[in-house]
Amino acid sequence: MSTLSILLLATVGASQPSAAPAVCQPDAAPVQAVRAVAEGIVDADNARDLERVRSSYAPDAILLPPNETPIQGWDAIRPRYESLFSAFAPAIEGHIDEVCVSGALAYVRGRNGGRFAPRDQGTARTLNDAYLMLLRRDARGRWQISHLMWHPAASASRK
Repeated sequence: MSTLSILLLATVGASQPSAAPAVCQPDAAPVQAVRAVAEGIVDADNARDLERVRSSYAPDAILLPPNETPIQGWDAIRPRYESLFSAFAPAIEGHIDEVCVSGALAYVRGRNGGRFAPRDQGTARTLNDAYLMLLRRDARGRWQISHLMWHPAASASRK
């Protein structure tokens, strides 16, 4: 388990009464369930399926986009997706680097590549971001994104 894993789960787990031990093995059922949410939102983005995207987020989810103020709640998040889906046809390639689960909390660390092709006129955008997604299991047992933060990934020339 990486140092980031330990720090995240220690911080997140401290807010839970009697935090469960972290599970990070790729074949563990809780890890696979969380991974399915991360993969599912990429599939929903690529299909421009607003309802599937919405179901991936907790109602009070927070987006932390680079160089912007936090965006909280689906009602504030929705217009970003509507704008994206009306202007572009996403072709996102998701890469999950790490998934860990502790009780009803989890995180996914990964990268997204690909591009956003304009649907009408406009310029295509290349996607090369690193992200950290925090999830929580709701009362019905569904995993949903509670926080999503990302930034442009470092290019090879900046290493």
